Amino acid sequence: MTTANCELRTANCELRTHFCYSSRPMALFTKDAPATAPPRPQPPRIDGQQAAFDGTFFGPKASIEGTVTGSEPVMIEGHVKGTINLTGELRIGVQARVEAKVHARNVTIEGKVNGDVSADERVELVASASVDGNIKAPKIIVAEGARFRGNVDMGSAKPTTESAAVKK
Repeated sequence: MTTANCELRTANCELRTHFCYSSRPMALFTKDAPATAPPRPQPPRIDGQQAAFDGTFFGPKASIEGTVTGSEPVMIEGHVKGTINLTGELRIGVQARVEAKVHARNVTIEGKVNGDVSADERVELVASASVDGNIKAPKIIVAEGARFRGNVDMGSAKPTTESAAVKK
């Protein structure tokens, strides 16, 4: 995977440099007014070497079947089948194969996911991501080249019986 520094100009023309996976354009969808995106949960890189990850890491040769829960950041490069329910950050790496119902505060997907994905803040699909399932989050970022098949729910309010009766 190649990495690059990307420049982002905010609405007030402030220049910010972010660490990006690709120089390809990304789309940010949100139901609210545009805001500055929270930093991506990723381990920093030093001279092309990946620094130590501060959280739980499931390596590419790990295979887990069951439920994964916790509050610290989790990075998955292996195979997980079952349910993932975190209160912290979740990164599904390039080598990961996840067959699970997934929920975390922020979810970043680089590998393959077969199952529904939800997040309290945002879901991000990078260019190498492949998702076969529904996504529910207030913010969704989809990079050019990412594959997605399913429905998206960005938290729009469901019509109440009173408002449905008024429309008749």
